[in-house]
Amino acid sequence: MLRKHEKEALASLFLLTFGGVLCLDRFYEGGIGEGLIGLLGVVIAFVSVIGIIIWAILLFSKMFRLLRKFTQVSTEENSKLNGSN
Repeated sequence: MLRKHEKEALASLFLLTFGGVLCLDRFYEGGIGEGLIGLLGVVIAFVSVIGIIIWAILLFSKMFRLLRKFTQVSTEENSKLNGSN
């Protein structure tokens, strides 16, 4: 069974993967204000080539941060299981 923070990470990853350009993950995590600011940032980023590169770096860094939540949890569980034996 997935824990609450794992479910939230999966939802954010799904929204980031399929709705990253529309900042759907920002709307989900932070509300309307943060989503609109993110959407404005995407529009500004796509005006220039450098902006697209920065946007892609930020997108992948967030994706890896969300994926790390799963590996950290499994590492903590393994240490607890090994410590209880």
